[in-house]
Amino acid sequence: QIYSSDLSSTIWGHLDFRLPPLYAAFVNGVAVHSMDFDDTWHPATHPSGAVLPAVIALSEAFPQKKKISGLDLLLAFNVGIEVQGRLLHFSREARNIPKRFHPPAVVGTMGSAAACAKLLALDQLECKNALAIAASYAGAPLANAATQIKPLHVGNAAKHGLEAACLALQGLQGNKQILDTESGMGAFYTDYNPQTLPTLQSYPWLLDQQDVAIKRFPAHLATHWVADAASAVRRKLVESNENLLPLDKIEKVILKVPEVKYVNRPSPVSEHEARHSFQFVACSALLDGSMSVQSFNSENVHRPALRELLCKTQLEHPPDNTPSFDSLYCEVRVKLRDGNMISDCCTTFYGHWRKPLKKEDLEKKFQSNALGILPAEAMEGIIETVYNLEKVEDCSVLSTFLSGQSARALPEKL
Repeated sequence: QIYSSDLSSTIWGHLDFRLPPLYAAFVNGVAVHSMDFDDTWHPATHPSGAVLPAVIALSEAFPQKKKISGLDLLLAFNVGIEVQGRLLHFSREARNIPKRFHPPAVVGTMGSAAACAKLLALDQLECKNALAIAASYAGAPLANAATQIKPLHVGNAAKHGLEAACLALQGLQGNKQILDTESGMGAFYTDYNPQTLPTLQSYPWLLDQQDVAIKRFPAHLATHWVADAASAVRRKLVESNENLLPLDKIEKVILKVPEVKYVNRPSPVSEHEARHSFQFVACSALLDGSMSVQSFNSENVHRPALRELLCKTQLEHPPDNTPSFDSLYCEVRVKLRDGNMISDCCTTFYGHWRKPLKKEDLEKKFQSNALGILPAEAMEGIIETVYNLEKVEDCSVLSTFLSGQSARALPEKL
């Protein structure tokens, strides 16, 4: 039943192409993480990409007489985020940038299952089964970071969470203690230590305590500290050089960053490797003064000036610079041939949860990404719908805009 193609959900950005809900969740989940441009949280994970595609695809599968409201969608989404955060808080290991598993493939799958279970109104036993099923789908090795496979981790998390909730609804049963045991969720973290949660009356939502980080350019979050520090150094270097970086005067570039092996890539050759390279982002920001989507296209990745600067770049790992998104910093030091040293340090980049993007910059990022894929009216409709989601009676209006339809096609839903 759950694999039937009688039902279909929107593929974002495509008016004339739909897929069964499970596959729509997968495709849209892959799209969310395709450029490593989605939000990041702490402990480290990408929280939204695994949940949002699943709940939107599922909401479209409900019959018209059982419309899902914007408030229903918002609550299910928040449940999916909350479950990820709680599971990550049960491990000190999870507080640092990961080494073995890509977190959205682990907790994202559980969050997707929890969110879909909420939307389907599963009872307590069915919810336990949904999470047990999801745990058997969870996990992806970090070795596939910086490759085309990494976005599949988020797509799979969205699809598998939805699939787990649907299978639980069909009566499939699993281990009811999956969250409590070393051989359950404990399989992913060596120091996993689950805690009893507060009662509903005193329950503190994690999203009330900390916002998410929103990236300004599509690369691993740790590189955003590097970009801000390198851009500041460039401003000091080019004051008297007509806005051109004096490459011939630079002897060495030193980056003081935490030790994160999969973001240590001295000579990246693809856009995916460049997105996971401290060295690439530092050198690009030094050359251009800022980072953007275009920074990672093939022409920019392989330009001679960048390659020359990469050869002069080295990493240092100060012992106090731990690989935690909450406490890491980056210092960029440029040693000139005349012996002078120009440096700057970033402790919180613009877009971090301690320094969140302004509303206009958030909208600008969305519009820039959607430009050329969605018409202006659909983009405006999405922005307005998201800002007023808790008042929307039928959340399928969001899917309609995401497909690319304009408001003129939606009089009955609006």
